[in-house]
Amino acid sequence: MDLAKLKIFYTVAQCGNLTKAAEVLGTSQSSLSRSMQNFEYQMKAKLFERHPRGLNLTYEGEKLFQHASKLMQKNEDFLKSFYMKETVTKNDLKIITTPHVGASWLMSYLKEYMSLYPEVNIKILCKTENLDLQEADVAICTYIPHHPNLIQHPLKAFPMGLWASPQYIEKYRRPRTIEELDDHKILAYTQNLTDPYGNFSWILTLGAKPHQIRKPYLEINSLEGLINATIEGIGIAQLSKEWVLVQKSNLINLFPNLIGPVVELHYIYKEHMKDIKMIKTFRDFLLQRVNSLSLP
Repeated sequence: MDLAKLKIFYTVAQCGNLTKAAEVLGTSQSSLSRSMQNFEYQMKAKLFERHPRGLNLTYEGEKLFQHASKLMQKNEDFLKSFYMKETVTKNDLKIITTPHVGASWLMSYLKEYMSLYPEVNIKILCKTENLDLQEADVAICTYIPHHPNLIQHPLKAFPMGLWASPQYIEKYRRPRTIEELDDHKILAYTQNLTDPYGNFSWILTLGAKPHQIRKPYLEINSLEGLINATIEGIGIAQLSKEWVLVQKSNLINLFPNLIGPVVELHYIYKEHMKDIKMIKTFRDFLLQRVNSLSLP
């Protein structure tokens, strides 16, 4: 097997899209497409199903991706352990997470932790795509599939609801049923192929007619922007009461008894780093604080 092509296949599978993979690999989309076609020919198997929004792995592709993941993980683990002495000496803890979690939710806990462990230097990298551990020691995000060598601790559940401001309700009235959402201004988070915040399309289909999707009045790829738009009375959005900005606002949960999807954050790190003191202390600190301060 051509290991160079296997690495390219791994990147394409991770991105789920030739355009994004070409950007990551620094090549053209047409060249990458030909390379994958040649690789499929060499493997004597169809690895991808093409569709308008990107690529899905076939059964054979999924098996190969799991194999490639293990090889890439072992390579990363070796490099990390090779340089581990330097990392431990410097006491640097690198965290990768989403922009809203990094800028808002995580900050509410960070000051206390840094007071308890002043010797630890923390670096936070916020991204909306490709949240993996190639650039960090710890990831705080939704579950990362297809990575058996990662330890993923459930950290915090964020139940979703439908929220609006008092100004919006006064102007447009409060919907009495989920079917009435068709007559309201819907705010939506832009869906990515790799959505870091979980399923945000619930509001677009809830109560809608079969096989119909609501067109958002406003669509934005910033969670903070979505919350602020809701606070300003622009429309109704799918949000969680557990988010700091929602807690500090006067937003109203339109259907408090409605059970919506749950987005669950995980504290994620590589298996070979499970005995690193910084990673364990930060994990234990977050788990203790989150459980003790969770809202009912």
